[in-house]
Amino acid sequence: MKPIVLLILIINLLLVINLVKSDESCYLLKQSLLFYKAQRAGRLPDNDIPWRGNSVLNDKSAGSSVDSNGDGDLSKGYFDAGDGVKFNFPMAYSMTMLGWSYLEYSGNIEKCGLASLYKEVLKWGTDFLIASHTSDNVFVVQVGNGDVDHSVWQPPEDINYVRQIYTIDPSNPGTDIAMEAASALSAASLVFKTSDPTYSAKCLQHAQKLYSFAITSQMKATNNQTYMNNAALYYTYDNTRYANEFSWDNKGVGAMLLLYQLTGELKYKDNLEAAFNVWQPGSTSNVITYTKGGLAWLREWGPCRYSLVMGFLQSVYSIKNGGDSKYNTFYKSQLSYVVGNNTNKQSFITGYGSKAPKNPHHRAAHHSTTKDINNPVNNTYQLPGALVGGPGKNDEWSDDRSNYVTNEVALDYNVGLVGSLSAFATGSEATSSSTGSTTPSTTSTQSTTGSTTTSQPTTGSTTASQSTTSSTTGTQSTTSKTTASTTGSQSTTTSTTSQSTTSSSQSTTTSKTTASTTGSQSTTTSQSTTTSKLGESESDDHLGDSVSSFIGRADSVLLILLSLISLIFNL
Repeated sequence: MKPIVLLILIINLLLVINLVKSDESCYLLKQSLLFYKAQRAGRLPDNDIPWRGNSVLNDKSAGSSVDSNGDGDLSKGYFDAGDGVKFNFPMAYSMTMLGWSYLEYSGNIEKCGLASLYKEVLKWGTDFLIASHTSDNVFVVQVGNGDVDHSVWQPPEDINYVRQIYTIDPSNPGTDIAMEAASALSAASLVFKTSDPTYSAKCLQHAQKLYSFAITSQMKATNNQTYMNNAALYYTYDNTRYANEFSWDNKGVGAMLLLYQLTGELKYKDNLEAAFNVWQPGSTSNVITYTKGGLAWLREWGPCRYSLVMGFLQSVYSIKNGGDSKYNTFYKSQLSYVVGNNTNKQSFITGYGSKAPKNPHHRAAHHSTTKDINNPVNNTYQLPGALVGGPGKNDEWSDDRSNYVTNEVALDYNVGLVGSLSAFATGSEATSSSTGSTTPSTTSTQSTTGSTTTSQPTTGSTTASQSTTSSTTGTQSTTSKTTASTTGSQSTTTSTTSQSTTSSSQSTTTSKTTASTTGSQSTTTSQSTTTSKLGESESDDHLGDSVSSFIGRADSVLLILLSLISLIFNL
């Protein structure tokens, strides 16, 4: 290991202990959860994010009826990133990870006084997954067309066009998204087992049906009927595919950790440590680059999310399973970096620190009334506790809203932040999770009119039990194929190819899927080739209607394992 890198990591560890004190860690955890409230769609039950309003109330599945308010069954849920699309794949992954983090660190979360808020955030997402499961073998995977949405810069409250609904079914399956949704609901069934047994049972029931749908639709049947044997059957270790990252599109490392937790078998431990060691300073794998400031840097697009979620996994292994202390050191050093303990003193969390991001790539927070990404100059509202994409290899970063590669926020970005903060928080200062105001860092943003608006996010009051929405598609740097159909009153197309390139990262993602879409009016499977330009129509790495169906994929392993855990504890 280079001496300078080691020195920086040691300094970072000392600083994170001083800067993120116990009370601040609870405050930061609260803000990172409130970010999800800023992402809510539908009719909002509270004023916790006062600058967010009702949106996309007409989102509904084919043939469904509206509720007593006239809202569609898919009107709620979470918007994926800085846009207005609901992608169920990364959203379900995010709920899986929030559930897992709670199960590992519920004690810390409770000591911070945040258990109610945490469960409220989780339930808003899992409610939507349940709403998306419109019948045993039909699941909504996306609400809204990415190309259409990303071509317009406007807050979600202003969306007024008919939005496409994409689904999977036995004729048009998508194994990994069905498995991911089942995984999220399995985890939620454990989170709510004591506090809300009825809801816990409901989550588990949907998880089991989604699991059955996915495994019978796409996976090879086996003679072994147990979840554990299925997990072992589909588990394979591949250094390139599993060890390099953990994300909504790659679950291998998480599968290793869960298998080791469940079985204690050394083969899983060895593979797990080999994966973790790729991220350690001085690794000879040449996969991870350490910036001079100490960030374990995987790739240009959203590097902070990868380092923090890998940090969460390493914290679980070290703190809960007796792993080497170097893994505990890793998660703390990465958390230290993003809160501002780096060479540039740059915080990568909105609303936290003297150099916090003020202009994340986020339509709702920017709140342009002219559909112009540059007007107003600065975001109108402060987004609470959002992790932005992050710096380049040399720690360089600018607060540039138009650069979605480095400045966008997303549901899946924040799960590593929530998980790491949950591990770190000691809860010496109780933080109200349901009522009262917060004391956020004062971040004022100035509009073109010269007026200054300061938004202080507040805490939530009641849990929302209404059904919620979300949606999915997306690829990262993989090529995937699925089948699908289109049902609707107008046009139908099959075989969609979506290619998006960004001038910033110079990355190309090609995904080939056929998504089943339904809509009350226009229904087309988005068959298009799109080249996105910075500041024009962003193409985040969830775009592309990708619902991959690889047999034995790690996504399925993670679900199988979480399903097994749920079944064991729910017997």
